[in-house]
Amino acid sequence: MITQRVGGAQKSLTKTLADSIYDDAGGAAERLTGFRACCNETSTTAYGGIQEDDLVANDGTKPWEGKTTTTTESLTLAVIRTMCTNAKIRDGKGGKPDLLVMTETLWNVIADILQVQQRFTEGVETAKAGFTGLYFEGKDIFPDDYCPSGYMFGVNSNHMGFAVHRDGYYMRSKWKVIPDSPEDKTMKIYFDGNMVCNNRKGQHAHSNLS
Repeated sequence: MITQRVGGAQKSLTKTLADSIYDDAGGAAERLTGFRACCNETSTTAYGGIQEDDLVANDGTKPWEGKTTTTTESLTLAVIRTMCTNAKIRDGKGGKPDLLVMTETLWNVIADILQVQQRFTEGVETAKAGFTGLYFEGKDIFPDDYCPSGYMFGVNSNHMGFAVHRDGYYMRSKWKVIPDSPEDKTMKIYFDGNMVCNNRKGQHAHSNLS
């Protein structure tokens, strides 16, 4: 019974992390700072404690600019290319998003388009991570059950990742007696970390896709 309970707690924590990857700005402190927060375009909404207008380059550009497209449209290869071009931060390798995550419904649309044209390969990196994925024009494209409806996210893996405390990677506390109980014991499982980004302009979100 204890093994089952601990396993359930681990699954619950994993689900919270998987779901909160997509949280918008203003999410609860017990959840991750998600993709929608990273791509939020409200200039007065801080991300990582910094607002867009806090950082302005000499040419007037804003290195900490969030990018979200809200146009209602059907998902096509042209839409993908446009979104990735908008998130381009430099020429050459690593300058554009290399990971595209979306709902399974949207992924099926792209899979059908690419299959007809036979212009893809199986995503090697996504397969290594246990995902079903396609590889197209330097991008791994994969579905995620936790992705919000109608959304696609372009992620530049060179500038987005996780920071996890070495003592907080699914570590558990020692068993302790619950106060005022008949010797009942409890323990906690910890995840101390967050998603981190060092270049917001390299990420892009697109909502209202079909």
